[in-house]
Amino acid sequence: MLAAITSKTKLIFVANPNNPTGSFLTGKEIADFLGAVPQHIVVVLDEAYNEYLPAEQQYDAIAMVRQYPHLLVSRSFSKAYGLAGLRLGYSVAQPELTDLLNRIRQPFNVNTLAQAAAIAALFDQEFLDQGATLNRQGYQQLTTAFTQMGLHYLPSSGNFILVQVGADDGAGARVNLALLKQGVIVRPVANYGLPKWLRVSIGLPAENAAFLSALEKSLAPLHPHA
Repeated sequence: MLAAITSKTKLIFVANPNNPTGSFLTGKEIADFLGAVPQHIVVVLDEAYNEYLPAEQQYDAIAMVRQYPHLLVSRSFSKAYGLAGLRLGYSVAQPELTDLLNRIRQPFNVNTLAQAAAIAALFDQEFLDQGATLNRQGYQQLTTAFTQMGLHYLPSSGNFILVQVGADDGAGARVNLALLKQGVIVRPVANYGLPKWLRVSIGLPAENAAFLSALEKSLAPLHPHA
């Protein structure tokens, strides 16, 4: 991304953990990147899945905002906080950037009930810890099964896993359709150039088990002699 910067570059988005791969950049890698990006270029650090990070991966992005005036950190209440239906998130940046955002934001963009829910959720550490624990357990449940099925997957720091479901470019679409017919919704990622893969959200134990059962049935026609 540094090498791609030109005189026309105004804004850079970095998702960490990344979607849909689940890959993770360390705090040092982020800081080194920010230090190398010219300060007239805004860097948006999208941390929508930040709350799922294990302790050894956590870093203080808010402290980076104080150090780098061209950094804006964005986070979501849709994931770990469980408030997806309220369409709620927030950003943290220095006043020069937040002032620009405030000039163009729509009026009444977040309703009063959503704001009240956000304030309550923000301090509910017990709920966050429970969600993170369930996510780690679900990750283990899914990846163990993928390994047993002989499926390649990418290690993920988010609440989803990218798994390869076939060897040809039509595999993702075929398996996705077979899952849909069984009432299971995952995310095809051919639009990311990954037609052999599916992105699977980690759910509750019973939800994960239902998905794995449906996946085995969906893969069976591809491996008739297995």
